Amino acid sequence: MKRRHLFILGILLNSLLLNAQDMWFDAGIKGAWGPTILMNQNTMTDNVLDQKLNTGFGVGGKFGFNFGYIHGITFDLMYSNGHQLYDNVENVNNDIDVKWKTYDLYVLYRMYRTINYLELGPKFSKVQSFTNNDVETSQYYVKNYPSAVLGFGWYAFGRKTFTGTIGLRFEYAFNDIISKEGKDLGYPVNPFKTVAYENYKTTNPLIAQLVFELNWGLGYFAKTACGGRRHFFSFD
Repeated sequence: MKRRHLFILGILLNSLLLNAQDMWFDAGIKGAWGPTILMNQNTMTDNVLDQKLNTGFGVGGKFGFNFGYIHGITFDLMYSNGHQLYDNVENVNNDIDVKWKTYDLYVLYRMYRTINYLELGPKFSKVQSFTNNDVETSQYYVKNYPSAVLGFGWYAFGRKTFTGTIGLRFEYAFNDIISKEGKDLGYPVNPFKTVAYENYKTTNPLIAQLVFELNWGLGYFAKTACGGRRHFFSFD
């Protein structure tokens, strides 16, 4: 699945490269913060569990290929933290606190309109760790998983080749993040559950984040007037 997404992206990128009149590049640093929720029908409807709305955050950087003033492809590499707490309404000593850390690669198409932008595409997450009640439980979760990403934002400020943007992103993992071993042991709410629910349901992270970027323009490709060949020019 990941190879197919990258192959399709390669075709799209190559098409844009061939047809773009002016192509320019930017790079930046970014941070993100917002709610993280583990969507699971069993845990969300369990009368003993009170699922809390918790927050996570991420930091990283981006590199962008921009084609004219409307279209672009951005690559974000983020280090992210997620959190999900379940209160046990019958026994406060049996609450479940799930935390996870991932390395995330975003490959997003961006469409710019005046001071606003829209972005969408896939995210590929590589799991660094999962813990349940501060106990390492990564073996009960998958090692990597893809998500769909939709976002939008606007320019907050800028001067010459330096800009700041702020936006919102919504992410949903299509794949179940529980491993085969974890399914049999009641994850993600082990040790509250040590066996699977009678009717197993998948666990899919849902994330909404406020995203802030600082971007620097690096340069652009354009044709020279004399020879018609493309050359790279750096921004002053």
